[in-house]
Amino acid sequence: MNQELGERAAVMEVGREVGAVTQAAAILRAVAGARDALGVTAIARAAGVSPSTTLNILRTLVHEGFVALAPDTKTYRLGLGLLEVARPLLNRSDVELLQPGLQQVATEFEATASVWQVAPDDKALLLGRIVPASGIHIEFRLATRIPAYAGAIGRAVAAAGQRAGLLPRATLRARFGAIRWHVPVPFETYLEEVEAASGRGYAVDVGHLIRGVTSVAAALCDRNARPRLVVAAHLFQGQLTEERLAALGLGLRALVATAQPAMFGAAGTPGPPAPRRGGAR
Repeated sequence: MNQELGERAAVMEVGREVGAVTQAAAILRAVAGARDALGVTAIARAAGVSPSTTLNILRTLVHEGFVALAPDTKTYRLGLGLLEVARPLLNRSDVELLQPGLQQVATEFEATASVWQVAPDDKALLLGRIVPASGIHIEFRLATRIPAYAGAIGRAVAAAGQRAGLLPRATLRARFGAIRWHVPVPFETYLEEVEAASGRGYAVDVGHLIRGVTSVAAALCDRNARPRLVVAAHLFQGQLTEERLAALGLGLRALVATAQPAMFGAAGTPGPPAPRRGGAR
């Protein structure tokens, strides 16, 4: 009986955050984000954790090798122990690193999830895609190339470029003029949609680039705020309600918010923090 109650309690605990782990993660991020080694007070302030708790957690992290202590200055840096746990990730491609998040999007929204590289020649190159379990879905061939400012992917790239001040309007107009749209969109409307994408952290194209296909996309930027990768989802026009389409956009934005600092060390994330998504439909 006691064992059964214990198992039930364990099930109920699934999904709940553990405060000490959350605080340790905040402390590690504070140490990682500092240019120089920091003392306990500075780390506590940056992590939003009390100094006494910070000190106790730092002692544990030092013991585990995740943080290194300089005894003479009483300051802390990241330790080599992090390489031990991170080593399996070091040789993975961008697609492999993003795959868990893309798989979740593909499953939850029954959409084809994809990752694109923003190339120097103003093209977006398809690096990988994950299709949903449903038999009918949007398909792209690997290494497909499209204009970097086309569709939802292009709006996301343009929004990132404009936020960083890297994309003058005249340049964007010239790039826009070279795009072949199945359903033409006026440039002024396109600009409004780019601005909307900049504000909410994801872009949408409803059947303009490819007739009958709705795409949603969000860009990952490097330390210089240049868009480097784009995560996107593609589905049949009308497949989702407006509410579900917005949820899909927030899901991609949340993926970017998690992956961008880890992959590029970028400090900024697009739009306000995304709410946590619920389970699949």
